[in-house]
Amino acid sequence: MPNKTIYVRDEDISLFEEAERLGGDSLSGIITEALRRFVAVKRAEMFGMREHALPVGVLRSQGDDDIRQIRFVGRLLAEAEVLTDQTSPRDRDGRGTDYKIYQTQAGRILVWWKRWTRWEGGSDFLDYAVMSTLPGYDDEISGKVHGEHLPPETLPGSLLQAAAEALGEELVEWVE
Repeated sequence: MPNKTIYVRDEDISLFEEAERLGGDSLSGIITEALRRFVAVKRAEMFGMREHALPVGVLRSQGDDDIRQIRFVGRLLAEAEVLTDQTSPRDRDGRGTDYKIYQTQAGRILVWWKRWTRWEGGSDFLDYAVMSTLPGYDDEISGKVHGEHLPPETLPGSLLQAAAEALGEELVEWVE
């Protein structure tokens, strides 16, 4: 097995010792695991991808939130905001949904959305779905977090069109 020599600054010795103690593995195994992650992230960055962390769960206006994070390497393809229940076109105190569509490093499509409300006592719901291809105009998407508890999402056509263009694809509805 080939050898590699790593030179460590005096001020970093304690970091290496702690990593070895916490990892319970050989130091070379720990370094190799860190290097694999580093190389994967740097390769992805060459293709416009980076690591993303998105919140999912419930943001409550009253009581404790129920939020966790999802993390992935990918690139943002498109985003949109759809306003609903507003009293005027300039009123942002109603309700709406924010959408983001990503392509993951593995080539899958991740759709994240946040159903928000500015109404007193309301909660915001943040969810996501992962699929192998970009959904069509009429496809309904159920979230991974809230699943059966909330109605499925149908994505805005302009959002889907922008995501398709970012992928270099054409999204059309064929009519016979």
